[in-house]
Amino acid sequence: MSETSITSDIHALIDDKIATGVVVKAEWIAAGIIKVKDKISGEDLEFYRVCAYRDIVRIAKRAIGKYAPSANTPEQLVLPGFKHLCKAYPMERDGDIVLVPVNQCTSAELLARAVQLDGMADGCRAHAKEIRAFVAAGEEAA
Repeated sequence: MSETSITSDIHALIDDKIATGVVVKAEWIAAGIIKVKDKISGEDLEFYRVCAYRDIVRIAKRAIGKYAPSANTPEQLVLPGFKHLCKAYPMERDGDIVLVPVNQCTSAELLARAVQLDGMADGCRAHAKEIRAFVAAGEEAA
């Protein structure tokens, strides 16, 4: 077993949870996997459980992070019938980041995400403008 196969398993589990309308938290994914992969024994049992849990949480957080706002949403994350709307979004709830199926997000959560995306677009346009000004200034100096 490799980290790549574990990552694939975690992505599949998250996809399944989102498809069935379940909110996902990295720690819940890790606990579920540890419960299934419990064939560890010996005096170092707790050590390996702690290490495995920590690494699975890390991988699950990275998988959840793929749903974070970006200019190009991967097709597999997009809700069918849309070009950009994701199947789920990371949201802060009760102080924790959880991945929430879009149909379970509140209007306030979705509108806040829209504001965040507008801000990203403004920042990208300003960045592009500065690049063009830098290039123009360099060409004038030459």
